[in-house]
Amino acid sequence: MSLIDRDRINAIRQANDIPVRELANIGISRNRYYRYLNDENDLPAEGFISLMSHLLLTGNEVNTELVNALDTVEGLINALQEADKSHDASKIKDISRRGYHLFRNTMARGYLRVASLADVLHAQIIPNEHSQIAKKILIDSFEAVAIWREMDVALLAPVITDLPIQKAADYLTVIWAKKWSHHTMEIVNTMSAQFLVMLLNEPSRPQEIFEEVAAWMIEQPRDAMGFAWWSNLVEQLVNQNWDAAHEAVMMAKQLQMQNMFEYGDTLATVWQKKI
Repeated sequence: MSLIDRDRINAIRQANDIPVRELANIGISRNRYYRYLNDENDLPAEGFISLMSHLLLTGNEVNTELVNALDTVEGLINALQEADKSHDASKIKDISRRGYHLFRNTMARGYLRVASLADVLHAQIIPNEHSQIAKKILIDSFEAVAIWREMDVALLAPVITDLPIQKAADYLTVIWAKKWSHHTMEIVNTMSAQFLVMLLNEPSRPQEIFEEVAAWMIEQPRDAMGFAWWSNLVEQLVNQNWDAAHEAVMMAKQLQMQNMFEYGDTLATVWQKKI
């Protein structure tokens, strides 16, 4: 399994009309080059850099042109989200194996985090003891996050309710302060709703944190239907307008917004019961 799309390297060489024999000038023999293309060996770092330079590829072009989509952390997360939606245990396990393999080859912690999350999601379908270790690895990894990215938000969402309340609140506070794409904002809203449910079920509910989360959801920009829906739902719940909140939940169901409906319905049900 190669992180780099080696067929693409050969296609770029051919497109630039560079004979394989010419690569000997940078220390890469014909035999070594074809063994590299066939994934039979790797090039040393200096050899790979020389090859990229000879093909006139910049560092950014290497990332965009050559890195296999499924071999990036973001690519694995996207594939994992799709597999989780369809409850495809086999595919989730394959992503876990791929993540661990890439981590061993590169020692990039992002791959380990994705593999750990894959194990957690797999265990929700097929329970196993290893998932607890994987969950701990994933949760511990957030301690090292200095700058939150969309990847981190996607990784945090499935385990937000497994964190201590104060730690989850600290992470959410940092996340709320940033501007995200609509896709990630949808994840943030869902994650915040899950967190509110967790707080509502807490016997000694920290009211200040609860009010802060609710206020953020109400006051968020309403520049998309999903954001406006969450904002309206939480506002109705804060004001104890139970019928209006129920209507909002039913609207999500009618519009086949399944994710919003499920989490919104749970939030509304628990909120009315606990308040």
